[in-house]
Amino acid sequence: MMLRRLICGFLFTAFAHAAHFDVRLTATTASGAKSQAGMDETPPIGGFNKRPVLKVKPGEEIRIDFLMTNVYTHDAFIDSGVRYYIVKQGALGQKAVPPIEGAPVQGSFNFALKPQAKIAVRTRVTITEPGVYLLRVESFNTQRDHEHFGAIDLDIR
Repeated sequence: MMLRRLICGFLFTAFAHAAHFDVRLTATTASGAKSQAGMDETPPIGGFNKRPVLKVKPGEEIRIDFLMTNVYTHDAFIDSGVRYYIVKQGALGQKAVPPIEGAPVQGSFNFALKPQAKIAVRTRVTITEPGVYLLRVESFNTQRDHEHFGAIDLDIR
């Protein structure tokens, strides 16, 4: 009886907080250094996973690739969106996301995404000011109890 309750509780928790998107984020420097991040979710603030770190020289080109897939088989996402940005932060691994107003790199768009449909973006950026930055791609306005994201810390020195 106890085992049945434990299994039912686990299944309920898994379905109540199911993943809606698979997010794959890759950042590659012109010199060939590369970091990859998979899907995380918020809440909690900053997600569950430790972020990978990519070391970058000031002014070095960074190629950013991300792929977001609707893995929620029950429904399409209508009037939802994805936002991506690079913003300066206080320290590597910082949990709180800094305000993105004035971020040197930012963009967003809305989408209607059927189950198993994908969105992919590739762009190139340079950051000239040394510091620690957060590269983040995140869903928004999904009308669910949490959002999904992928994130990499950029250590620019």
